[in-house]
Amino acid sequence: MKRIERAVLKPLAFLAMAGFICADAYAQNVPQRNEPQAFVVCTGWHALCTASPDCIMNGDKAYCDCMRVNEPHIVETSNIQDVAVKHLTLAQCTTRHRCDTDEAPVCKAIRDGLYEVDNVRYDWVSTFSYRGWCDILKVKPVGCDQSVPGYSGDLNWAVCDGAPCTEIQGPSDPQRPLSCRCQVEDTAFLGTTGSCTGNNGGIMSSSPIGSWDFENNQYRIPLPGYQYVQGACAPLKSDAY
Repeated sequence: MKRIERAVLKPLAFLAMAGFICADAYAQNVPQRNEPQAFVVCTGWHALCTASPDCIMNGDKAYCDCMRVNEPHIVETSNIQDVAVKHLTLAQCTTRHRCDTDEAPVCKAIRDGLYEVDNVRYDWVSTFSYRGWCDILKVKPVGCDQSVPGYSGDLNWAVCDGAPCTEIQGPSDPQRPLSCRCQVEDTAFLGTTGSCTGNNGGIMSSSPIGSWDFENNQYRIPLPGYQYVQGACAPLKSDAY
């Protein structure tokens, strides 16, 4: 009888162990929660407000003169201002079903001039891309925290990702022919020009202070393609081995 019990229990123990191993492997390889992608990648024309240190505040918005750029760009999905397009993008582009380049609904909306904010359609939308990033890395962002004693700098900064933009008729700066209506924040931010003060009495378009690793001079957030940009901007030499 004991021999029969051992003969039965061994296969059961093996099946239980196999089931545990499979369940553990599944848990490691499949996300437990299906969440929206934080960033999606698009290609084509967009507004770029990286070099906008003189945005003019008007109420709870800031108007920034921005560049017009045709290259791959990145959209932070939480900042999409077109409500319908945001809903579609968050539903379609998730951690389990990721959208590849140009697959996100927001990409089509930007490309086809269907991006709508407050019942107005815009031909231009501000997103993030790496144009001029090698020069930005040379400047190195500084931390601007209004809560630090003795702080002297701007109290506000502009969030332009996802902002609707229009063309400026006869722009004073031909390199910045678009005007983008950006959100305004009063939290700690990155000083992108080596200081915490915007130019000409304006505020700068920037990012939250927590998004930057000051020790390693790089983003903390996993922006698509950033590792390649770092390599392209690095000096042409061997690294220590």
